[in-house]
Amino acid sequence: MFAVLYKFGLQHAVGADALADFFKLIRIGTHVGISPSALRTQLSKMEALTLTFQDSCEQSAPAQVRKAVLAADETFFGELLILVLMDLSSGYLLLESIQDDRRFDTWLAQATPRLDALGIEVGHAVSDRAKALIKLAVEGFDCDSGADVFHEQYGLSRWLGSALGRRKVKADKHCDVAQKALNKADIDEQAALEIQQLEAIEARTRIDKAKQNYHENLLGITDDLHPFSLEDNTHNTVASITLTLEKRAAVFEAIAVQQDIPDKHNALRKFRGQVAALASHVSFWWLWVDEILLDGAVDEPTRQWLTGTLLPVIYWHYHLHKTKNPSQRKRYREAWQRAVKDFNANPFHASLAECEQQRWLEWAEWMVRQYHRSSSAVEGRNGRLSQLYHNGRGVTESRLKASTVIHNYGIKRSDGTTAAERFYGTAFPDLFGWLVKHMDEIPLPRKARQRVIRNPLKLQDVPA
Repeated sequence: MFAVLYKFGLQHAVGADALADFFKLIRIGTHVGISPSALRTQLSKMEALTLTFQDSCEQSAPAQVRKAVLAADETFFGELLILVLMDLSSGYLLLESIQDDRRFDTWLAQATPRLDALGIEVGHAVSDRAKALIKLAVEGFDCDSGADVFHEQYGLSRWLGSALGRRKVKADKHCDVAQKALNKADIDEQAALEIQQLEAIEARTRIDKAKQNYHENLLGITDDLHPFSLEDNTHNTVASITLTLEKRAAVFEAIAVQQDIPDKHNALRKFRGQVAALASHVSFWWLWVDEILLDGAVDEPTRQWLTGTLLPVIYWHYHLHKTKNPSQRKRYREAWQRAVKDFNANPFHASLAECEQQRWLEWAEWMVRQYHRSSSAVEGRNGRLSQLYHNGRGVTESRLKASTVIHNYGIKRSDGTTAAERFYGTAFPDLFGWLVKHMDEIPLPRKARQRVIRNPLKLQDVPA
């Protein structure tokens, strides 16, 4: 019974009436109380216990200062506004709060106590280009505000991609019309119609080339925003990324001019204005790497081996197994193979003890997981909240807090770890097992009243 309430009631927002109907179908109403009111009482108790569980875990976690990359966003459901703040490396939700507005002061008032309580030092913040979120990063967290790469790609696709798609459909239609007209034409009309058909085919060919060029450069934005070059594994810098992104912007501009596509909403100007914010992901990551190695007093040969040989191998291997795009997976595999070849050709690692190699390998794997250029994890959480809202016909503050705890301590990745375990680096008790242990006794069923079936044909005595 508790498993159903936890899984479907709390996690998937199934109502108490539907849960009561389910329990009736499996015939447990003779043993426990399953009325909607009784189930709502149990759900409320479970919601309150989840908060107690999280407080207990956070207090028992080892106290330390954690440098983190955060993502912030807001999600709206009618008049309901929810602020979401997440640690990107672990997926740990630091904040989910229902508020009346999304101003900078509101964000700062909600985020600061949580960051102080958890000992988080924000090194980098990723978000869309909302002014309050940029100000929150720069003034509130005292760090750079990185632009979300997929938001920038989406802005370009709304302008250029959709227009090219419509023109492609139109060009295909013109070619079909020209071919049908040519098939029906007389001998005297065929010469003129053949010229029209060739013109239509040429126009379609130009659009096909423009679309292919557009897609290559749109995907290329993602390829450019890596700490290492996909071509030769050299270090990417702000200057190199700025140069390559500006070249891609010039390609988009040339396509728009060639196809006579107006930029009514200044999408290209906005993209060019965010180049520095996109490049900040790479510059921050390299600054973090250098800071760790400097604090550890790592000698120069070891530092060069780590940054130029070991990190590229781990980085491309990680993204090779992370991406689902076949073309990207192919390019990442090629980059990884080049990195492995360079690693094998470098004899430095042979001079390190096995325990030392293992230590640097674990550090490299951890460091690779700290690179982020997108807030898509928060967007995914917003989608989950949308399901929760619509399934339950609304979200209460207590249900939202319980959902946050379940996300942090109850949901596991394929490696079997929860967000809390990844964030704190320690194991915690099983959330559901803890809830079952601390829930009250299951209520007994009430004795149902005899149902009275009224007979409208049975006359009752009526006093005179």
